[in-house]
Amino acid sequence: MLVEPPTDAALGRPFSIAGAPGDRTLELLVERRGRVTEALCALPEGAAISLIGPLGNGFTPPAADETAVLVAGGIGAAGLRYLARSLDAGATARFLVGARTREHLLDRVFPAGDRFETAVATDDGTAGRRGTVCDLLAETLDTTGGPARVYCCGPPGMIRGAAAIAAARGVPCEASVEEIMACGVGACRGCVVATRDGYRAACTDGPVFDTAELLFEGAPDDRT
Repeated sequence: MLVEPPTDAALGRPFSIAGAPGDRTLELLVERRGRVTEALCALPEGAAISLIGPLGNGFTPPAADETAVLVAGGIGAAGLRYLARSLDAGATARFLVGARTREHLLDRVFPAGDRFETAVATDDGTAGRRGTVCDLLAETLDTTGGPARVYCCGPPGMIRGAAAIAAARGVPCEASVEEIMACGVGACRGCVVATRDGYRAACTDGPVFDTAELLFEGAPDDRT
């Protein structure tokens, strides 16, 4: 979803759809980071904004026998909330949520229920276990019986770590990448990500990619 800023900023800002509670209602999670998000948060109820979306693709639903492992880093929880709420009633899911501190945790945005388990990690240990959400992912995959599928959204370093952990265990992994989008239709090529098939636009080819296809900065290109 590309939202036109309610300021004099030139470019829109991309946001994950965090929920769709009604036919004409969408939910977004907005973190105050700069003047555009400050302006969005300051809008009064009922204000009109311009947007383009929904854009691109979505996550592959888990198979009936797969445990869905959702790995969220910081505001990346927004990119997984809609997936969490759209899981079939019989699906088994694990929610792994990480952040720098308790203040930045968004574990509360995921559905509650007996069939869902949530584990939390913070860098400073102020909530959950001290460590990273990737530490939780390694432990979860090593103790989950049966097949699993990993879904992640968060900082690039977290996605890279989750991809490596999943690959080492032969578990499929998809990531919703966070890229600044300008046009939203793939024309400007401002949101491209490196893949084994060349550079692809996050707004049209993504934002969800199989992490086995992503080429991470500093990692060797083993296509040959």
